[in-house]
Amino acid sequence: MALTKQTELGEISISNMVFAQIIFEGMRLPECRGKIWPATPRGRQIGIVPKYIDTEFSMYIDVDFNEEGRVELEFSVITLFGISIKRTTKHLADYIADAFVKYSGRKPAAITINIAGVRSRHKARRNTKVVYRYEDNG
Repeated sequence: MALTKQTELGEISISNMVFAQIIFEGMRLPECRGKIWPATPRGRQIGIVPKYIDTEFSMYIDVDFNEEGRVELEFSVITLFGISIKRTTKHLADYIADAFVKYSGRKPAAITINIAGVRSRHKARRNTKVVYRYEDNG
C-alpha cells in the first residue's frame, strides 16, 4: 500500500516502506532501543534482525489523509515489560513527526501506536492504543 495524492501536476505516491524506514530509525533512538519493536496487529514481532528493515512491517502500516489533507499514521508495536509506555511512545511519535516535517514540511495530524503485546519472559498480547495529535505548523 502507499499514500497517494492527486495534484494538478499529477499523482504523488509514497510507499509504506518510506514510513517503515522512519519508524525503524525512531526505534533505534537511545530512548527506544531495546524497549519497543515493530509488530503485527496480532502481536507477532517483525524485524528480528535490527539492522535490516523487514518489508513485512510496511504491510501493517496504515497511512491516510484526513479531511484537512494531513497525514494520519497507525502501526503496531511490542513493548518491554516495565517501561513507561507513554514516555517511550512519545519519543517515537515525536521523532516520526519531526521526520515528517523534514520530508514534507508539515507535521502529521495524528500518529496512533497500537501496543499489540508486552515482552517479558513471554509475549503477552495487549490491545492498547496511544494516539498523539499534532497541530498544523504550516
